[in-house]
Amino acid sequence: MKEIIVPVPVQDEGSMQVNKRVVEKFITNPDFPFLISFPRTGSHWLRMTMELYFEKPSLVRIFYYKDATDFTCYHRHDEELDIKRKNVVYLYRHPMDTIYSQLNYYKQNVDDRKRIEYWANLYGRHLAKWLLEEKFTTKKTIITYEGMKKNMIREFKKICGHFSAPFNWEKLQPVSKKVAKTEVKRKTLHDKQVINLSDSYQLGRKKFKKDHLVFIMDHIYSVNEELKRYF
Repeated sequence: MKEIIVPVPVQDEGSMQVNKRVVEKFITNPDFPFLISFPRTGSHWLRMTMELYFEKPSLVRIFYYKDATDFTCYHRHDEELDIKRKNVVYLYRHPMDTIYSQLNYYKQNVDDRKRIEYWANLYGRHLAKWLLEEKFTTKKTIITYEGMKKNMIREFKKICGHFSAPFNWEKLQPVSKKVAKTEVKRKTLHDKQVINLSDSYQLGRKKFKKDHLVFIMDHIYSVNEELKRYF
């Protein structure tokens, strides 16, 4: 069996941004793929996995291939809900986890119902747009954070299909092992809040779910009841 070599990252531990002229060169192509994800839904994990597997990074942040001249896609959060592209990979995560992570990221009170409602309404509109309402994509693949955790093979096969690339488990397996939470934290020195590994964070998450899950999902479904089939 041929040995699969996992690319070795350059010596510095962090990442780098691609300059704006290079970004513009790619995104002016209307068929260039966009990766859309609401903040705190696992995009760093997915982008790092894709970069090692496809051996080329996404825009705008490079984690491993610092001398790249080609890119898989352009990552955007679309918080203003104004992006319209034909070719899209959409990554989403359960609202409870996403909102808990957002509140912690911005150091907001996790029991403040007004802030919870704010994030639930914002994320609900985001989910409704990309899962149900948009009519402009001609090629769209939907990926979930939970799906990547439970069955990375299934989710990454969809990614490979989107980019018309062969799927190779022997290549994905070492990449998946490498891109663990500790690796994501190590490669995201530009934002030290990307990953929270503390026990208190996990305990707080359990309490947050118990206290606020129903409240959050009521607000998500109030945006569009059809979202119930996704959660």
